[in-house]
Amino acid sequence: MNLQSFPLRKYLNKKVTIPVAIALLIILVTILSTGPDSEALATSEAKRGEFAVSITVAGEVRSANSFTLTVPRTRYGTVQITYLIPEGTTVKAGDIVVRFATTEVDKNIADKEFELSTFRADFEKLKADQESQMSDLEAQLKNSELAFEQSKLQVEKMKFEAEVLRKDAEINKEKGRISHEQARKKIESKKIIDKSDQQKILLKIKQTESDLARAKIDKEQLTLKAPMPGLVVYEMNWNTGRKISVGDSPWQAMALVSLPDLSKMQVITSVNEVDVSKVKKAQRSKVKLDAFPDKEFLASVTSVGTIGQQRDRTSAIKTFEVILDIEGIDPILKPGMTTSNEIVMETIPDAIFIPLESVFEKEGKIVVYKMNGSSAEPQDVQVGAKNGNFVVIKEGLKEGERVTLRDPTLKTSPTSREASNKEAKL
Repeated sequence: MNLQSFPLRKYLNKKVTIPVAIALLIILVTILSTGPDSEALATSEAKRGEFAVSITVAGEVRSANSFTLTVPRTRYGTVQITYLIPEGTTVKAGDIVVRFATTEVDKNIADKEFELSTFRADFEKLKADQESQMSDLEAQLKNSELAFEQSKLQVEKMKFEAEVLRKDAEINKEKGRISHEQARKKIESKKIIDKSDQQKILLKIKQTESDLARAKIDKEQLTLKAPMPGLVVYEMNWNTGRKISVGDSPWQAMALVSLPDLSKMQVITSVNEVDVSKVKKAQRSKVKLDAFPDKEFLASVTSVGTIGQQRDRTSAIKTFEVILDIEGIDPILKPGMTTSNEIVMETIPDAIFIPLESVFEKEGKIVVYKMNGSSAEPQDVQVGAKNGNFVVIKEGLKEGERVTLRDPTLKTSPTSREASNKEAKL
């Protein structure tokens, strides 16, 4: 410090008491000893308690149960969307989500209804005609039967008449029998023919009824309803490069709307191949939403992948998919939200631990800088398990002892400060 900049002369030119002079001297020494490279050492206390061995990984919220509505397969070719429930709507089972144009199927239904009505009318007319004809045939049969009976009586009368007259009566009797038999067979044949004619029209009616029922089912399929409660999420229309919208003509079986069930939410994340062997089913975890960092949810590991996937094209590191089941229900949870997830792999019930920033590697040894009064002294330590923020100290520190958060032997320029805070290889 430049003494010329310190206003000491005005005090020296005045008479001051000895205590005041001493106080001024202390201040001056303090100022001179405080240079631009000096900085108060930040410290942390060694704590004792339960220690969670964990890893923290990024993830994304999704629904445990989800249903995707797709374009139905119809006989009418291309379909067009005429109605879409707004995206983000929470629907109940049975709510209408998507409607398609029904012009063609409505025309088909109208045509089939007309055909059915015509066939039914034809069937009723046929039955009426057949009943009338059958009535005439039955009358003819009755008349032939009476004529045959009369001819038989005539033969009885001619028993004592001349031979010629008896022969003539016998001939008339035979004619009556033949006529009666023909009338009877004609009725039997008529019944078979009438039944066949009825079957033909009934078959047409049945086929038309089937076509009509199919057309009505086709129409119902052009209205998509939610099969379960969920949140409406539009899918991408790859033909247009945007999400689906009214007026689009999607192809058959194309995904239109996803309905994630918000009553059961999960987080899907990836764990490095180095750590995945430590992750087991049922392990506890904490989930924090990136958009709402104050919100924390409890979760548990429900699935650990068995096949590794390359993180990206430029990295040889493999990751494994891990799924966490979130406990409880909260309307703030939405599919697609990004999360920070702490998976607790082990819990040490009684341990002494300090921040990772307080541990350094010096000449092959692991050390901390323990405070002794106002000075920091190096202390060899033996480290144990660690998590994202703290490390267990097996030997070398006691509960309550304070350690520095940086290497005090290094100058505090920005570059050296980064070096001092560099974590030791534990």
